[in-house]
Amino acid sequence: MARGRYATNPAKVKADLEALESDPPREIFDRRLRLRRRASILLLCLLTTVLLTASFAPFDCWVLGYVALVPWTLALASGEDRRWSLLWATMAGLLFWAGNLYWLWWVTLAGYAPLVAYLSLYWLAAALVIRRAIRRGLPMWLALPLVWVALEYARAHVISGFPWFDLAHSQYARTRLIQVADLTGTYGVSFFVGMVNGALVDVLNSPLFVRSRRGVRMSRQIFIGAGACLVTAAVLLVYGTWRLNQETTSPGPVIGICQQAFPISLNGEMASQAKMFDNHLQASRKFKGSGCELVLWPETMLPTGLNAEFMDLVLSSRTADLYGLAGYARQMEALSKELDCPILAGGATLHEDPLAPPPSLPRVRNSALWFDRSWRSSQEYSKRHLVPFSEYVPFRESWPWLHELLRGFVPAAMPQLDPGRSYTRFRLSRRDGGGEWVLAAPICYEGTFARICRDMVMRDGKKEVDILANLSNDGWFYWQWARHRSTENAQHLAHYCFRAVECRVPVVRAVNTGISASIDSNGRLIAAVEQYGVRRMVAGQLLLGGQPPEKDDHAVQLAPQVLVDSRVTVYSLVGDLFAQMVSATAGVMTIVLVFRKGRTNPGEVKGQ
Repeated sequence: MARGRYATNPAKVKADLEALESDPPREIFDRRLRLRRRASILLLCLLTTVLLTASFAPFDCWVLGYVALVPWTLALASGEDRRWSLLWATMAGLLFWAGNLYWLWWVTLAGYAPLVAYLSLYWLAAALVIRRAIRRGLPMWLALPLVWVALEYARAHVISGFPWFDLAHSQYARTRLIQVADLTGTYGVSFFVGMVNGALVDVLNSPLFVRSRRGVRMSRQIFIGAGACLVTAAVLLVYGTWRLNQETTSPGPVIGICQQAFPISLNGEMASQAKMFDNHLQASRKFKGSGCELVLWPETMLPTGLNAEFMDLVLSSRTADLYGLAGYARQMEALSKELDCPILAGGATLHEDPLAPPPSLPRVRNSALWFDRSWRSSQEYSKRHLVPFSEYVPFRESWPWLHELLRGFVPAAMPQLDPGRSYTRFRLSRRDGGGEWVLAAPICYEGTFARICRDMVMRDGKKEVDILANLSNDGWFYWQWARHRSTENAQHLAHYCFRAVECRVPVVRAVNTGISASIDSNGRLIAAVEQYGVRRMVAGQLLLGGQPPEKDDHAVQLAPQVLVDSRVTVYSLVGDLFAQMVSATAGVMTIVLVFRKGRTNPGEVKGQ
């Protein structure tokens, strides 16, 4: 009975509280996680690798993107051993890139290994800065997105650029959220996803109490971070709703997309150019009478050398047409007349080498050719941004000896290409005589670069392109034993949802073995080639608008007519200004963290 009275004695309770206020235990000011076991650090880092992988296409567990970086950051924050924390953080990046880019070693193991090692260095750089920021008590809801977005921007530019697996790409199907990309590009969405991850780290790792001049109080860092995320989410969703409700579109052309499934083999065991051409020719004929105003073929489906420059040389010379190019050209003319519309098709083109005496034409380009009721291609666009150590090996003219050395590491089946000189805008006349639509054709990997597509759409501050027609060939990532299982196809498709929003242009894709699709100017996936209800590589035709072609064994789908958009976006005008501002801020923060000594206990807050 006496013990019960003592336990509830108000005077005793008041005395205990006053003692805690005057001399509180140090533990309440410390970070709440301390990892002394290396295995614990490793498991947290590996958890991030798994969560981040699952958040991207084709798994599309988008919600995991908001928590994926939390275990990795906690391992950096709580690991007692700095070296092991940084090592495991870097190894998590190495495993992430190695696992998710597995399809590259199907093409070039010599290129796959160095690329994976190089990309993991970005995780090391992030780990170094973020760990120091945590030790200086910086809020992770701000520091984490600053560092991550700055490194995404750098990765998109350094060594030609590799803009794959940005945090934003996990949200490509969240149409309302990604509308902000017309202001900030993908980096705005990445910043928000990183902010939520950082706020969760603050909740799990920050101290509940801090010291100030007025005594002990609860930490505000957690509430500020949570509030910032909620406000940002509300702004993004309101802005997205407003953008989606705008009525700025008008009917565009009816486009037929023809694709087949021709795997590409480095050992030469693949279909001939004649077979690929004939299959696309026969499949395209099924669009007859469907009202098509344009038909697309994927990248490199035409026989080499059908460009006007080389054809003129072949037909003007007295030598025999050994490869039957004139016959192929005449068939393209006949097909265009039969369908009563132009055909935009991809193929390797041959061009004069300025360093070699005529009539030598050894320069090969990866091009898109426009056939409009004539055997002679009237326009062509040659890919400007080539894939390094695949489509080209550097130092060809500056240091030939080094070029030859590096060329030995690239499979001989990969021809070395010459980049295009300018952007071509294809003009498609309306059948009603009411003007024309303008198209640009980013070829394959080019379409993953926002800055390249922006340059195609805009000229002198004006929007000149109505539609992006992406021609791709994902046949490199098709193995018979792994049929319909390459994740590259879905990952490649996800980029174009952002390309559509950034410049407010619809995107149509024709992809050999990949996922041909139509995406509207709001980034919504309107239609895609499917098999058994799943978006995946398949041979077939995709008609955008109009009447369906005659059904047969090929997959046939319908989608609403392509709608062109009159809006001109902020991103179209200023480009990656947001990412550049974030990168500059992250750079200043890093310099301050390196050269300024500060406290290492985030619970010790002075002057507040």
